[in-house]
Amino acid sequence: MAISLRDVLAQLNDPRTVAHGVVWTALNAGITLVDPHRLGPGRRLAYRAALGALGGWTAWVSARDAAPATRAGLTAGAAGAFLAASEATEAVDARLQQGLARRGVADPRGVMALAAVALAALTWALGRAPAPVAAPEPEEDPVAQTVDLPDDVRALTALLLGATEQFGAAELREQLASARASIYEGADPTAFWPGIGFEVPEGSPFAVPGDAIFPVIGVYRPLEGRTFEVYLNVSNGHLSTLSISEGRGWTDAEQQSWYEQGRGVQELPGWPDPSELELLIESPAGLRPLS
Repeated sequence: MAISLRDVLAQLNDPRTVAHGVVWTALNAGITLVDPHRLGPGRRLAYRAALGALGGWTAWVSARDAAPATRAGLTAGAAGAFLAASEATEAVDARLQQGLARRGVADPRGVMALAAVALAALTWALGRAPAPVAAPEPEEDPVAQTVDLPDDVRALTALLLGATEQFGAAELREQLASARASIYEGADPTAFWPGIGFEVPEGSPFAVPGDAIFPVIGVYRPLEGRTFEVYLNVSNGHLSTLSISEGRGWTDAEQQSWYEQGRGVQELPGWPDPSELELLIESPAGLRPLS
């Protein structure tokens, strides 16, 4: 009997199925095989976007019994949390790889990938057993909080979306008008985290392309003349996250020195003022100024 695409997607999006377990485990292993510290700024941005997408998908399938608005909020929040925590997770990744290498392991990334396979498979297997745990009230959620979108985030997002009429900008601007924010509180609630998720009301217009980094970005120099990029992620046709990362103009030596010193975007004092940004747009030749 032929299997339809709808049936395949249903299997992949059901965390209790073997198909989901195999694909989810393989994706975790594949991402673990990538050494983020050997990537240039552009590829590292794509690597972080992939992590955010995997985190968002994991939240989406795990919340399959939640209300649609709650499910969408958890998905956006999880993707934002993965992006915001990328500096910290990459630092841990580097220490683990270096520790294995010092112990004479010939292929640290391979060992780490095997460990990721074992952990992901165990997590999936344990998650198959239903547990009658009552869902907490949203206001008691210890991790995610839904709040009004901060004015500085709204202004930055409006600036990026207002720079073009292409790439679904009109639909995304309409979403922005009623969007709220999904934030995660770290160990220090007063610290700045350069990533925030959007919660878009159900029924909002769908933007195309539906899954992408919006091609207009803002570049500024807040620390020691170094460039940083403010960019938007779009997921499932809706605003997903606003984030800041290191600029693509950094040399490999600058990147390596930055990470060896244990530095990261968490040093930034806060979101920039829109007037600080130079707007650039993706092109086949790389980033170019908006004409």
